[in-house]
Amino acid sequence: MTGKKVLSVAEIARELELPESTVHYWKNRFAQHLPSVGRGRLKRFRPEAIEVFATISRLLKEGHTARDVMDQLGQAYPFQADAMPEGASMPPAMSGAAMEPAMKMAAAIGFEIAKSVGEGIRSVLAPGGDGGADVAEVRQGLEDAALRITSQMEETQVLKAENEVLKEKLKIMEAEMVRLRKDRREMEKYLLDKIRSVTT
Repeated sequence: MTGKKVLSVAEIARELELPESTVHYWKNRFAQHLPSVGRGRLKRFRPEAIEVFATISRLLKEGHTARDVMDQLGQAYPFQADAMPEGASMPPAMSGAAMEPAMKMAAAIGFEIAKSVGEGIRSVLAPGGDGGADVAEVRQGLEDAALRITSQMEETQVLKAENEVLKEKLKIMEAEMVRLRKDRREMEKYLLDKIRSVTT
């Protein structure tokens, strides 16, 4: 492996003996797991990114889908926060499986808030409880809790909407990839037929 501090897409392609266009596609598709510096045309990869690219290559050759690869990279390699596009609030191609923990966490937070509100009401209304508690304080506490719950629900809805948009984009990209693979196979067949016709 090269001893350079950062590598270009072309250098990684040479190192792994892959087409440069393939590495270029992967660097965009799996950006959040590739240690890199810079942005756009100045983007370069740290040497440890070669291992990640090699893993992507191996998994795709084994027949895994891009979504499977993304999930396995998420388990094996750390998320690279600096790989996110400017202004993005979440990874550009986060899969539905990756959204599950966020949804579960939001549901758990909502449940805990509801549970604490219920316990507070029971303690005030229970016989022998603090009957002298100011009703206005109880009302304010309930309103605060309701605002927190509403805020959590709105955030969850925003995450769901963003997830749906990303799913649609991912479907389009995967369909385009299938089309490109088909075009490549047809081009290879065409070229082989031409070569055979010239050599025979």
